[in-house]
Amino acid sequence: MILGVHSATFVKNWHEDITPYIHKCKKAGYKSVEVSLLGQTPSSAKEIAKLANDLNITLTCTTGLSKDEDIGSNNKLNQKKGVEALKKAIDLTSMMEANLLTGVVHAAWGISSSQGKDKEAKFKNSSQCIKKISSSLIEKDIKLGIEPLNRYESDFINTVDEGLKLCELIGHPNVGLLLDAYHMNIEEKNMLKSIEKAKDKLFHFQVAENDRGVPGSGSLNWSEIFNTLKKINYKGYVSLEMFIQASVDT
Repeated sequence: MILGVHSATFVKNWHEDITPYIHKCKKAGYKSVEVSLLGQTPSSAKEIAKLANDLNITLTCTTGLSKDEDIGSNNKLNQKKGVEALKKAIDLTSMMEANLLTGVVHAAWGISSSQGKDKEAKFKNSSQCIKKISSSLIEKDIKLGIEPLNRYESDFINTVDEGLKLCELIGHPNVGLLLDAYHMNIEEKNMLKSIEKAKDKLFHFQVAENDRGVPGSGSLNWSEIFNTLKKINYKGYVSLEMFIQASVDT
C-alpha cells in the first residue's frame, strides 16, 4: 500500500499553492499526495507534476461536482455541464501525470431537492453520463473512483453496495470506488465485510478517525481495517484525509 496525505490537511482554501506542502510530505516520509483539483489550473497542474517527479512523489487527484454540474439530476443542462467538468478534471489529472481521479464524481455534493426519493433516476442519469467520459479515461489511462458519502452529505450513494451497483451499471474496468473510513463508520453495518465486498473495485482508500480526526485517536480498529485490506490484496493508495489543520493543535 502507498501511504499519502490529502492536500486538504494543509490548505485554508482550494486556491492556495500546495507545493510547500508536497515538500513537507516528502520530508515526513509519505510516498503520495492527494491533490484536490478545485482551484487548480493547467499551469499549476504542470508545476505540481514537475515537483512531484523531482521528489519521487506519486500524485492522485480528487474533485467534486457542483449543483449545476449534477449528473445525477434530471436536468439535461446540468448533466452536460457535469460531463464537461469531469472531462476537464480528467485532463488536469493527466497533466499532473496521475492515473487516479476520485471523489464526488457521480453527482453533486450535498442533499438534493428530492431528498433521496428518486435514487433510481439518479442511478440511471449518473451511469449514463459517466459512460460518456469512459473513452477519455481509456485515452488518458486514468481510473475513476466513486466515493460513497454519509447520509448527512449526500442522498444518493451512501454505501458500498450502492457504489458497486453504480459501477455495475456503468460496466467499465476503469470505474471503481474510493472508500473513506469516516463515511463507512457511519453507513456500513460491518465495515470489514464491506471492504471485502469491494474487492478489486477498490481503487483508493482514505483514512480518518471516527470524528474525522487523526487515525488512532478514536474508536476505529485500524489493525482490523488494514488486515482486511491485506486480505483482499489491496496494494493501492491509502491517504490521510483529516479535517484538521496541520499547523493547529487538535
